[in-house]
Amino acid sequence: MARRRINLRLSWLLLGTTLVLLFIGAVMVLNASSVMAFSKTGDSCYYFKRQLLSILVGLMGMALFAGLDYRFLRKFSLASIVISVIALFLVLIPGIGQSAGGASRWLFIGGFTFQPSEFAKLATVLYVADILSKKSSRIKKFSELIIPIVPAIGIMVVLIILQPHLGAILIICSTVFFLMFLGGAKLRHLVGLGMFGLLSIAIFIFTEPYRLRRFTAFLNPWKDPRGTGFHIIQSLIAFGSGGLTGIGLGMSRQKFLYLPEAHTDFIFAIIGEEVGLLGTLSIVLLFVALIVVGLTISFRSRNNFGKLLGCGIICVIAFQVIINMCGVTGLLPITGVSLPFLSFGGSSLLANLCGVGVLLNIAKSSKRTSFSGV
Repeated sequence: MARRRINLRLSWLLLGTTLVLLFIGAVMVLNASSVMAFSKTGDSCYYFKRQLLSILVGLMGMALFAGLDYRFLRKFSLASIVISVIALFLVLIPGIGQSAGGASRWLFIGGFTFQPSEFAKLATVLYVADILSKKSSRIKKFSELIIPIVPAIGIMVVLIILQPHLGAILIICSTVFFLMFLGGAKLRHLVGLGMFGLLSIAIFIFTEPYRLRRFTAFLNPWKDPRGTGFHIIQSLIAFGSGGLTGIGLGMSRQKFLYLPEAHTDFIFAIIGEEVGLLGTLSIVLLFVALIVVGLTISFRSRNNFGKLLGCGIICVIAFQVIINMCGVTGLLPITGVSLPFLSFGGSSLLANLCGVGVLLNIAKSSKRTSFSGV
């Protein structure tokens, strides 16, 4: 009974934190996008309306996965990888995939853009959690660790490289590495895989001049203030203008087309400008609470698959938060990663809310110890 009460409290904490982030995100999307929306469509609430629709669809997805036993999902782990690979391949076909800013990352379906890499992250977590839980007694062997994880994930990573989308690659590879660590892989095997991954990323960056310029721009953005350093300079100006308490909600000056992608990748900078350091620290604390509660729910699962699946979902969200926040504050290169629950974007929002739904089901199901097929 005590375990059930604790799980119920954790579920409400997770749900409450998620809803607060969604509310803040909706308000900030309205603030950050109003000028751009009016200049492009004549409707200052255009992106806000689309975000509300995405939130509604995402909450429906969250409710669906919260009511679906998470252990049933492992039956579709391989299928999810196959579907993700097909979708990632379709993105690269001219006339089918949609391009923007020199990247081909989207499919256009029913009047909405769909980003397969967002759902590939969840597919990766489901697949790797399933494999590691099945091989728990043999994971110390390098061959059991590599096959079949590396070939399947490697195909997805190659397809994402061709888009290109370095941020998604970092999130997927970091999550897989963390899940292997939790699954009990040997340290020397993980070190070898980590070194190979870092070498691959270095080759990916240094073999293309424009990627190298973007990667090094965060070291000295003022070297090219109108080029590769423009985004981060405008972001830092937003944070500097906000000070301790901000210049006021809705009063951002950077959203007047000074800061590109103000309502997507750089929404955290607009938050810093409007509500200051205290506001940004509050957002950080909300994400810390979400991550801690999610990990607690995962580690309280009574089966290894639930622990790995929940931790993988939280890792995806956590790495997105870290990469986005560090990027817009100049601590890491900008990689085009959105801020979960806050940035405008239906694909990311739907994927993350479905992940929260799975975590809610893990919390609800942890008191049960058996399930057919597990």
